[in-house]
Amino acid sequence: MARFLITVVIILNLFVSSALADTLVIAAGAGYKRMLEEVIRVYENKTGAKVDQIFGHMGQVIMQAKASGVVSLIFGEHDFLKASDIQFDSFHKVGNGILVIAYGKNVKLDKPEDLTKSYISKIAIPDPKQAIYGKAAKDFLQNTGLNGKVEKKILVVATVPQVSAYIISKDVEAGFINLTDAIYVKDKIGGYVVLDKDKYEPINLVIGVIKGFENRPETSQFLNFLLKDPDAKTIITKSGL
Repeated sequence: MARFLITVVIILNLFVSSALADTLVIAAGAGYKRMLEEVIRVYENKTGAKVDQIFGHMGQVIMQAKASGVVSLIFGEHDFLKASDIQFDSFHKVGNGILVIAYGKNVKLDKPEDLTKSYISKIAIPDPKQAIYGKAAKDFLQNTGLNGKVEKKILVVATVPQVSAYIISKDVEAGFINLTDAIYVKDKIGGYVVLDKDKYEPINLVIGVIKGFENRPETSQFLNFLLKDPDAKTIITKSGL
């Protein structure tokens, strides 16, 4: 109940601030929070414009975008966004998502098969029903034949950043996250292993423009920055996209 009330408050606050100030509202999966916050910080400094942000697992993102009616842009996986019941005017390619296994400090993990070792007791993954990297992790385990060997070790959490937090806090020894999040927390973890892209479905990352917001100047201004500005491209590239 408390979580529901918090969500309602967030939505109401977004509605009020955006309605009064024509503030751009961008929503995205939590696994790209750190990257987008950096992009938005540079954008705001360059333009003086204000951007409100919503992050969570994609189920939450879609729900809040629908409930608030103020979200202009959603960053996420193309097929997931297209299959949602939100009407989009257009999609713009930003990059390709990459799945990795991250592991904690003082943990030895050189290859995926090391997940079967006795010193790996818990492996966190984002919820496969709500997070694209959870689905990718599930596909990877099934396609490599590792699922049956590690399924009792699996701990399902809501989002990619929660997986990272569990690794950092040593509540799990390893977990499946996206390369972008791994790069941003690299100093707090032991390391990560980039996984074979052929073992999970391609993750085509786009920014979708919600129908009704396509002609707003703040929408066009941010899209132009994200897709063309050298500083934005630098951030996206260093984030592993």
